[in-house]
Amino acid sequence: MKEKSLKRQIKEMEDAAREQNQAPLQVDDVLSFDQWWVALSRRMTLRASLKEIVWADFNSRGLKKEDTAANYESALKLFGL
Repeated sequence: MKEKSLKRQIKEMEDAAREQNQAPLQVDDVLSFDQWWVALSRRMTLRASLKEIVWADFNSRGLKKEDTAANYESALKLFGL
């Protein structure tokens, strides 16, 4: 009986962690460029080589490796995507 309870608890914990990872990014969340890029590549089909080009453009605009999603999105519009 305890074994079923333990399995149920583990399943609930895994489901909660999965939901937390699937939560959409908030505009004011500070995240790394890599985290933002992964979220973006899930929304859009992008070439892998484009990542470094976009980062070079963002870096020239003064963005840092850790910034808000809103800043990344506005810089992406300036980039032309």
